[in-house]
Amino acid sequence: MFKNNSEILQGWTLCFKEVSNSVYKVTLTDNYGRQGATTDSDLEKAITTCENYAFDIERQISKNWNKFLFDTSILKLVNKTVLEKQYHNEAFDSWYIQLAENRILVDGKNYIFSIQVYKDDWIDIKTIKLSELTFDNFIAILNSAH
Repeated sequence: MFKNNSEILQGWTLCFKEVSNSVYKVTLTDNYGRQGATTDSDLEKAITTCENYAFDIERQISKNWNKFLFDTSILKLVNKTVLEKQYHNEAFDSWYIQLAENRILVDGKNYIFSIQVYKDDWIDIKTIKLSELTFDNFIAILNSAH
């Protein structure tokens, strides 16, 4: 469940309050004061909408998009067993997070985000260009990881 004042995206803090009977005002604020906000009767939907806004802001203005994706992936995978995680700023800010059955990675040289499975070697299951990565397909890949 979501908690007020928790970090749900790297560098973004969640704040929500019930402003009317079963109507919630949700705001995500980053370390620079930028915000994504909405009001909705469905708290979970409102939070997801704000995450979408914040993700788009980061994609457009982040000084280190790949590091944001790495740190946010770790936050989102908190309930899964991570076997290994490595970030390589000297290799085009490439990184990977290995779980029991697959790994998630960003290839900074080729500008791709993907999930792979190991069968004699790592094989891509799904690959998305970083320029086409949305919050929805980012979360879909994280949720499919085991």
